[in-house]
Amino acid sequence: MNILVKTKYLLILIINAFSFINSQDIANLNSYSNLLNESKLYYDETSATNTKKFQLIFSQSAYINTNLPNFENINGLYLSKGHGSVSNLFIKYNNEFIDLSIQPELAMIKHYDLSSLPIKNKEFSKLNDVPLNPSKINYYPRNLGLKLHFKDISIGYGNWNQWLGPGIHNSLILSNNSKGFYHYSIETKNKYVLSKNLSIKGKYLVSDAIKNSQNNHFFFSILFFNLFYKNIEFGYSKQILNGGYEELSWDQADALSVLITQKNIKYWDLFRTYFIALNFHDSNLKLFFEWGYPLQTFSEDYDPEIYYDHLRATNLGLRKYGAFGNNNMIFGFEYARIVQGLYFNKIPTQNWYDNHKYDYSSYSGRRWAAHSGADSDDFLAYIGIIYKDKSFIYEVNYERHGVTYNFPPEVKFESRIALSYKLNNTFLYLRYENEHFEHYGFVDSNNNVWEQSFESGSVQRTKTIMLSFDYYLNY
Repeated sequence: MNILVKTKYLLILIINAFSFINSQDIANLNSYSNLLNESKLYYDETSATNTKKFQLIFSQSAYINTNLPNFENINGLYLSKGHGSVSNLFIKYNNEFIDLSIQPELAMIKHYDLSSLPIKNKEFSKLNDVPLNPSKINYYPRNLGLKLHFKDISIGYGNWNQWLGPGIHNSLILSNNSKGFYHYSIETKNKYVLSKNLSIKGKYLVSDAIKNSQNNHFFFSILFFNLFYKNIEFGYSKQILNGGYEELSWDQADALSVLITQKNIKYWDLFRTYFIALNFHDSNLKLFFEWGYPLQTFSEDYDPEIYYDHLRATNLGLRKYGAFGNNNMIFGFEYARIVQGLYFNKIPTQNWYDNHKYDYSSYSGRRWAAHSGADSDDFLAYIGIIYKDKSFIYEVNYERHGVTYNFPPEVKFESRIALSYKLNNTFLYLRYENEHFEHYGFVDSNNNVWEQSFESGSVQRTKTIMLSFDYYLNY
């Protein structure tokens, strides 16, 4: 059955990517625009350092997809099998005391039926390649909010997308893979200088109530710090997923203070992440390593602090600009490993994103952290060339899901091409992905591996192309 998604109006705000490459205000932010902005060759008048009070960006995109939804980190935009177009107008006003932005959008999308696919359950049901239930494809206002500035402090409320971490492809704790959820935040507006070579930046964020599949409300509370010393950046975050129990009384006020009071902490899921990044400005080389631990209590006799290292998630990578003696050449890689611990079948072992009370760390059907999800690993490598008015980037991506959950695990291989061209205030983008999927939905067994055979639905192939343009005006 064909599903026609009727034309609707929605509100979208610009993405706030709070990351190693600094907080950015660029409409339709993704890994490619991150690279272009960080290269210092491309986004001159439209970068995050733009000091104009009024900014207007008109954007339009058209796409065709032959099978699975396969784009990640595009702010919850759902592009499944089918075709369509999305047009939006981003409007932002800011001054010394206030930031306000809004982006009305018009979407005309036709999705085709994918009900014959193998069904994925539990934590694997939130992966980006899983078709969304029509009830999840909503067009209520997104990324809408207001920030008030008091000297070096900003206080805000909205549902901006966030990015916490040094990578551009995965973040262990918070990315723009899902739609943004409404939240309260207080943060430093800029880096706070402690001494000549030392500065700090921080954010305290607490979500509005989020409803899980059992119709109970839970909350996302996080504290994040960046410490900068010369060319070294250190990051720390503490996240508590709280609420979600029908029998426990818990409200917004409790969620706002739980990071400080630790109230009912034994019932909640706690995550700690760290990262260190080295910025070699003379050679335009950036290296980073991110790691983290989930802390969950399984029983009165189980102390998660003792077994915290049974599941250490990591994300490492580098980005090199001006490679091979060419100022315009770039290359890089990232590898995220979130595979469940070796002792999972001997002793209760924490896992990432696996608690149904928190909807497997998802919002509107998509995971808000690392898109590869629980018990996975994900390798990305890319090379390209960026000029002041054009760019070309080629990527290859190898990703596995359910590494310890099933043999064989799901295996996905993607190749991507991204091209862009800038003419005055107009930006053109072309993005193409070719995806090959094996063991989809864990339908295969070890016999299939030895016999080199596949069950029905195991192999999936998807090709997606998207053409976009943005037009910028600043006043």
